[in-house]
Amino acid sequence: MKIKDNRDEFVSLTANKEIWDDVLNNSVRGAVLSAAAAFEVSLERLLKSFLVQGVSSSKNIAEKSNFSHKINLCFSLGLITEKEKDDLNTLREIRNAFAHNIFGCDFKNSEVQKFVRALKLPLSINFPRDNIRNFFNIGMIMLDTSLSDRLKRITPINQRPNLVYSHGA
Repeated sequence: MKIKDNRDEFVSLTANKEIWDDVLNNSVRGAVLSAAAAFEVSLERLLKSFLVQGVSSSKNIAEKSNFSHKINLCFSLGLITEKEKDDLNTLREIRNAFAHNIFGCDFKNSEVQKFVRALKLPLSINFPRDNIRNFFNIGMIMLDTSLSDRLKRITPINQRPNLVYSHGA
């Protein structure tokens, strides 16, 4: 089922009050699924901003790729760092666990805790890992800030200096 979700109006996870409130105040499952959906749109926006503008294949690559492919493509193009890639893949693994398991999937689960504690961005500032929900939230804030900042500074590939680009023969 395809639902019109106004992706063009999306700015970032923390800038969107409704989605950010879901992450902070909803169930753990809702928080994880909302964060993952928001970052999938963020990666889509990075790709659309970087790839050749006005070409339908660029838009299709950005919109039709799954979360994993968007992560890998953004990393391969130098749009995200290795830590961001790793944290996005960790979030993807957590999201998949929450999406495919009905019972026992929460931040009290030791496997889920292991994945959340593996988030690299909050570890880089030595954020305490004793409260898993707070650690997860800080990781999402750091990831969101990083990707939002990068989106503001991105130059489309066909506008980069020293690059000869042709729309085709």
